[in-house]
Amino acid sequence: MKKGIVIFMILIMFIMIIPHYGYAKPNSEKKVVMVILDDANYEEMVAFGGENIKYLLKNGALGLMNANSASSFTSANSYATIGAGAYATSANYAAYAGGYYDLFHNEPINVVYKRNTGNDMNLENIANVGITELNLQNKKLNRIAKPALLGTLLHENGYKTAIIGNEGTDFDNIKINASLITTDEKGITDFGVVNQTLLAHDPMSPYGIRSDYDKLYTAFCDIKDKADFIVIQPGDMSRLNKYMDIAEDRYNEIKSEIFSQTDKLIGKLFSQIDDNTLFLLVVPFPSTEDSSAGKRLTPIIALNKDISCGTLTSATTKRDGIVTSTDIAACILDYFGIPKDASMTGHKLTSKSMENPLGYLEELNRITIFNYKIRSSVVKTYIGFIIGVLILFLISIKYFEKYLNYVKFLLIGVLITPTMLLLLPLASPWSIPEFVLCLIGSVLLVSLLVFYFLKDNLKIFIATCLPPVFIILIDTFLENPLMRVSILGYDPIVGARFYGIGNEYMGFLIGAAIIGIAALMDRAGGKQKIAKILSMVFYLVILLTLMAPSLGTNVGGSMAAFIGFGVSIILNTRGKLTKKDFLVLICLLVVSILALFIYDGMRPSSNTQSHIGQTTELIKHNSFFALFQIFARKLSMNYKLIRYSSWVWVLFGTVATLCILFARPVGILKEIFRKHVYLYFGFIAGIIATLAALAFNDSGVVAAATMMIPLTIPLIMMCIDEIENNKQMTKNGTEV
Repeated sequence: MKKGIVIFMILIMFIMIIPHYGYAKPNSEKKVVMVILDDANYEEMVAFGGENIKYLLKNGALGLMNANSASSFTSANSYATIGAGAYATSANYAAYAGGYYDLFHNEPINVVYKRNTGNDMNLENIANVGITELNLQNKKLNRIAKPALLGTLLHENGYKTAIIGNEGTDFDNIKINASLITTDEKGITDFGVVNQTLLAHDPMSPYGIRSDYDKLYTAFCDIKDKADFIVIQPGDMSRLNKYMDIAEDRYNEIKSEIFSQTDKLIGKLFSQIDDNTLFLLVVPFPSTEDSSAGKRLTPIIALNKDISCGTLTSATTKRDGIVTSTDIAACILDYFGIPKDASMTGHKLTSKSMENPLGYLEELNRITIFNYKIRSSVVKTYIGFIIGVLILFLISIKYFEKYLNYVKFLLIGVLITPTMLLLLPLASPWSIPEFVLCLIGSVLLVSLLVFYFLKDNLKIFIATCLPPVFIILIDTFLENPLMRVSILGYDPIVGARFYGIGNEYMGFLIGAAIIGIAALMDRAGGKQKIAKILSMVFYLVILLTLMAPSLGTNVGGSMAAFIGFGVSIILNTRGKLTKKDFLVLICLLVVSILALFIYDGMRPSSNTQSHIGQTTELIKHNSFFALFQIFARKLSMNYKLIRYSSWVWVLFGTVATLCILFARPVGILKEIFRKHVYLYFGFIAGIIATLAALAFNDSGVVAAATMMIPLTIPLIMMCIDEIENNKQMTKNGTEV
């Protein structure tokens, strides 16, 4: 007996000291509960929300979420992006998932799942029947995207996932896009209820179906102690958004009822969770109505004891109140203490305390929507203005030479418009009449002042090219308060860039700096040595600003600036550029860019890295194939812009005008460059920088076009003065 007890005790001790491996649940009570509120906005939450939603609005951290993906702007793609933690795409059947005995087209899910994947599912699992196609579609992208990566990493670290809800429009087939958030790479969510038992017949609801919120809550209570990450998608708002044939009064009545039921459900969920739970209310995609109105940034609310009331942000956007759908996965992984995968482009959510976050977001959203809606019209009008002035100039030198001086006034207007568009937010013109009045008034006033008071062209170039360079630099050092809301800045709805210097102003910055310095050098006279030293310092400051990760590195812009400024310095100091000089410049560029990538990649926290640091990590984990994908994506974007962007007309128009000026009037540019050597050097450096911007930037057409504005317009103005001088000399000669 004693021998048996001793053996038993030894066995117990042995079991206790054995290290535990595999997928055992971590010793943590942390949970994440996410409620999906489809197709809603903050205005509706305020108007229709009950006490629990209003509690979230008052005590949570609020944000506006960019819902873009790797392909078309659709709800399914947004869900796939949330699950991947990077821009991803969905697939035809990726929204269909179910339990073991649930049916998909009258076949049990377990049969369909095994037929599609060759794998078995457990009785408690929810299996996604479209997982194979989902993985295949994302492999076709010209970027690295790993669908269902959030669920995969949670499972690999011993955490369990669950999905509850059904957004289907009939009782026969389950549809649950939210399964793309909880599933792993094999298509498995550990627990859940997604079948028709969660639905109730209701002839007054869209499609005659509504969610049974009591059963949603019961399902949550049954699962909450088993799973660590639980997503609940009631589905009623999704059905309402799809059901278009309904009167407005009925629409608002049904929406009010859905909000009421959702509010009660959230209140019940609050009673079941504690301080160790991160609660997320997420709207993955805007409604059809909101999307059409430009309201494409959707609400996201986070509530936890460690999250302060205020606004959400992330290192992805570095903007108070704005995050992306890629940030959600990174946030959940960070909460559980799991390192994110290198392919994940999102970053964890952080909060910033603010007294009235909802008011701040409403104003931010209003400005964002305004800019998004009028951006295309304003840009096309400006482009039309440029093309019109170029055509008017070419007609005038042929038929109306005596009116050329008036064209000069319009050329000044073309040159200063980007600066006025950058400064315009200071007047807060967030209505169309105010915007039009402020823009036209400011351009006319400044153009008139420059035209009237500055008769010397070099003074005009210095006055119109160098100030915007200083303004852009100062704005960048102050975290872009102007560029963030400028029409020529970047749009958080489009989401191509959220901070730093955008491609439109990057091109204008480089071109204006080169021509401004060239004009200054020509004006310097006997003080050219000092001017050359100052120009080098000036170029260095601009280059470091474009390169600095903390200021939002613009890699393509850095490369274009490096080459353009380098050529300008060589020409200004030596008067010529040899093949050897150019080769050395290229080698220095390669070394500088590699050093930048290595430096940012070695920074300790991924949350402080810029996109180039993330690229370094991506290459480190996925080989140089990731780099080829980036190149392919940039080429694809440039090809798309060449085909569809209006900026291509500016590029073609300025190049065509220069080609004509080199031919007619005969020898005019040669004479101008003979008199203004540094302007000639600046022009050469600017053209080389333009070619570099076109080659190295993913929006090269845009950057090249805006760079050509400060290169071409000053040359045209010099031509006008040269023509006027020739006429005067001819007249004086005749009189003599």
